[in-house]
Amino acid sequence: MLSLKFRAVVLFINSMLFSCMHSDANLSTAFFYGKPVPVDLLSHYKQVVVEPENMNDLDELYANKVKVFAYISIGEVNRTRFWYSEIPKNWFVGSHETWGSDIVDLTQQAWHDYLINKYMTSLWEQGYRGFFFDTLDSYQRVIFDSEERALQEKALAQLIKRIYQHFPGVKLILNRGFEVLPEVGQYAIAVAAESLFQGWDQTKQKYIEVSESDRDWLLNKLNQTKDKYKLQIIVIDYVDPTQRELAKKTAKRISDLGFTPWVANPGLDTLPVVEESEI
Repeated sequence: MLSLKFRAVVLFINSMLFSCMHSDANLSTAFFYGKPVPVDLLSHYKQVVVEPENMNDLDELYANKVKVFAYISIGEVNRTRFWYSEIPKNWFVGSHETWGSDIVDLTQQAWHDYLINKYMTSLWEQGYRGFFFDTLDSYQRVIFDSEERALQEKALAQLIKRIYQHFPGVKLILNRGFEVLPEVGQYAIAVAAESLFQGWDQTKQKYIEVSESDRDWLLNKLNQTKDKYKLQIIVIDYVDPTQRELAKKTAKRISDLGFTPWVANPGLDTLPVVEESEI
């Protein structure tokens, strides 16, 4: 929740709060997975990604011409999901205990059917016309054989293509998924990636600075993606909300690269705020 003691107002990351950013940083994009959803504040952004299970009403966002994307975990199912019990255990190939999730075998066509015909169709009927696909590379945590990985990637590409064809006019944002971009890049409007400069260690429960080697690897992938596929690049970095100057500096570094920044806490349940004296 936003702190009332600051009498805070949300500012556009690409303009008001960081006015020195390059204009080619693309669309202002917000990520908010918390509850309740501050719809009035999110209405100031051009694109927002929300946790659909926490969202009650899309009307105000659409009235303000905001493009809304529903968060969907493609490669993992968290055990807190109300529909987790509906997923047969033989659809899983491993677990991601740090996040309390089970990793899906993407070659399971029944998983494709469940996502499209049940879960995503329900979201479509609720009014969502955009989806944000997370955990696209989770299979890499448990599958190491190159041929088996290739099968996972082929199935993932087929799933994304099928989703695009099943929902006419749908807008897709991918979280990484670099391995399948040659097959599905044409179906996406943007690619996102977490932790370019600042990140979060879930195991140690602490904020971290990304190592130079990891940063260079990711930056190379993002530049290649931007140049080859002409997609909007969104970078999500994690900074302690009390470190306001570091958050501003990090957002500017991202924007200076020509990417769209979003700097927040790891729960993605806060929005950037400033005190009135800073306006």
